[in-house]
Amino acid sequence: VGPSDSGAVIDEDVLWSCTTCGACVNQCPVDIEHIDHIVDMRRNRVMIESEFPSELAGLFKNVENKGNPWGMNASMRNAWIEEMDFEVRVSEGDAIPDDVDYLFWVGCAGAFEDRAKKTTKAVAELLHLAGVEFMVLGEGETCTGDPARRAGNEFLFQMQAMQNVEVLNEIRAK
Repeated sequence: VGPSDSGAVIDEDVLWSCTTCGACVNQCPVDIEHIDHIVDMRRNRVMIESEFPSELAGLFKNVENKGNPWGMNASMRNAWIEEMDFEVRVSEGDAIPDDVDYLFWVGCAGAFEDRAKKTTKAVAELLHLAGVEFMVLGEGETCTGDPARRAGNEFLFQMQAMQNVEVLNEIRAK
């Protein structure tokens, strides 16, 4: 991979421009799992060679320090709730009450990205209209680490995953 490698099969630009959407896998006539290979190559570039596009450094730093790819403050994670016409229950780190049917994992995009917030609000409204008792983690929620993993930073993904498991175990155990 890369311009300095003679006979490279995958050009550096292709490696980093793939959105990991899966269209290539769906269309492949011989069932090649392209995404797995691309993510593996990215993981090698990030974890072993420490070579990746400079834009990813900001993403990695934001996920690690702020818990989301955009670097937004955790206090803004609940802003979408203020736009709802009904009460959305937010965990305060306590045990999930017995009357709560589901814990709604909103996610970074669902909490911070304007287009995705529309989906978050629609799901919350559907749950409310269906009479489903749900709750969100609010500021207790952090990035799943998926953006870091897709970009090849397996270590950061594992850190985020462990943090999320810890939070979920804490609220379950109480």
